[in-house]
Amino acid sequence: MNKIAIMLARSALVVKEVKIDESAEMQVKIVGRKAGLISWLLSLLGIDSTFTLCVYSDRLESREGSLSGMLKTVIPLSSIDTYTTGFAKPFICLVFGIAFLVMTIFGWITTGSFAGGFVFLVFSVVAFIMYVYQKCLVLNFTTKGGNGMCFLFKHSVIEGVNVDEAFAERVGEIVKQNYVAQTRK
Repeated sequence: MNKIAIMLARSALVVKEVKIDESAEMQVKIVGRKAGLISWLLSLLGIDSTFTLCVYSDRLESREGSLSGMLKTVIPLSSIDTYTTGFAKPFICLVFGIAFLVMTIFGWITTGSFAGGFVFLVFSVVAFIMYVYQKCLVLNFTTKGGNGMCFLFKHSVIEGVNVDEAFAERVGEIVKQNYVAQTRK
């Protein structure tokens, strides 16, 4: 099964905080929360469920906290078999955008007026905007034992934290450098 399809089945986390410092012990720190207004309001009250991913020179650590408890996972970089970094976009939004655009044109032709396809035009524009702006940072790590960690992060409108292609490449490069250093030991 395609890894991207599996990853897209999970809901992406909204990035609350990003920190990269290649000279520190903890070189990358990404803190995320569930998407949505209710989750944001709960985070203001300090009762949100947060997820933290940290990249150290010798390990990856993830911490997931919720109202029901906390789980922490540590994976030594020397035991990572493969890792994938990149971006995923909601392709279905592009498909709907094109379909609504076709319905807009069909509505204009059949009714002979602008109003005949106006609603579909609005839906088409919304779908195209979602395709462009709903991209997610993908981080996927698989251990030599076959276990893995997969994360999707998207930018936060409320907190104002953005993740982009350059950030994904930088995180991937840091992991690669640390991985190579660990496997040479």
